[in-house]
Amino acid sequence: MTEAAPQLDLAFAVRGGRTVLARRHVSYPFHVAAPLAGAEVMVQSVSGGLFGDDRLGQRIVVGAGGAAVIRMPSATVVHGRRGKEAARLAVTLHAAEGARLAYLPRPVILLPGSGLVQSMEVTLGHRARVLLQDGFLMHDPAGHPPAERFLDSRVTIVRVGGRRVARDRMRVTDAMLDAAAPGVAGGCRAFGTVWLLQDMAAGDFERCRATLAPVLGPDVYGAITPLRAASGALIRLAARDGGALDGALNAITRALA
Repeated sequence: MTEAAPQLDLAFAVRGGRTVLARRHVSYPFHVAAPLAGAEVMVQSVSGGLFGDDRLGQRIVVGAGGAAVIRMPSATVVHGRRGKEAARLAVTLHAAEGARLAYLPRPVILLPGSGLVQSMEVTLGHRARVLLQDGFLMHDPAGHPPAERFLDSRVTIVRVGGRRVARDRMRVTDAMLDAAAPGVAGGCRAFGTVWLLQDMAAGDFERCRATLAPVLGPDVYGAITPLRAASGALIRLAARDGGALDGALNAITRALA
């Protein structure tokens, strides 16, 4: 079976000493604003969120020596399934030799009865650097009846040639969070991750750790761990609400950019 083309397919390349958006294929529900300073692009959705049976894909490629930033100004709302299958979102990121890519979506908002199966595949070239942000929150608007929701997320990071750097798998449901097990959720309803993927030199990990301390407090908890073979760092966040999480993610990614 032929794999469907992603609805968002962007490729950046170095032309005349600067990074340009060399290829752009965009179809519903995505919309891409004109590049901002340098190769910074805003991606928006015009559909009002993700719905049951949605099958969406994104592919971002940055050529050798290029640098690109992908931002999404609005959080994506995942609506109740209403008897349909969970929405699916597949993201593929490729940073070629010496390239720099920051992929910074806002946290997704899971409404009662929603379901999202999300996969992210990241491929790193030699001396490439990728900054990746991801997050979600459980939101219960007034008047919505309670209904079980879930998030199934997988992140796979490999080097060009196939050597695996890291793999992360997570499945979250209301029942897991409502249990408030010590060391798991503790009453938090919003969670985020920041991946810094690069060849780490002496002192780089401590500089990453220093970005975490200013965001921690009564509403935000966090931890950091190095990745294998000095290939980067992983930061986890748990927050009381979406506003606290969004602010913490923004502060960390700004400091690491």
